Amino acid sequence: MEENKQPLLSSSVATEQEDQNNRLESLLTPSNLSFTPDADDIQPIESVRDFYTEFCAESKRLWFLAGPAIFTSLCQYSLGAVTQVFAGHVSTLALAAVSVENSVIAGFSFGVMVSLFFFSPF
Repeated sequence: MEENKQPLLSSSVATEQEDQNNRLESLLTPSNLSFTPDADDIQPIESVRDFYTEFCAESKRLWFLAGPAIFTSLCQYSLGAVTQVFAGHVSTLALAAVSVENSVIAGFSFGVMVSLFFFSPF
């Protein structure tokens, strides 16, 4: 049995492995991974003033996108709170009904949102 031992890696397997390693190395050379900036990219940041300028510009862009979403969220919360305040002035039973309705609708909409996220095709 000792005489019939075969190596775990034969020469053909070793050469295939070397070819695969050479292909990977050729893909990962610095010439293939170089970055070429577009005209829309920011300039390299070389000072604190450059950083502050780019920070302000990016912050303005983010607030432009996030501002309407924040405003909508605040309005939706305020609508439920104002409705409960007005219902509390009518009667205790009306306040209880509005409170239950708000919590049921909020729970239902959260469930729909989560189910849409988990069952979306992406």
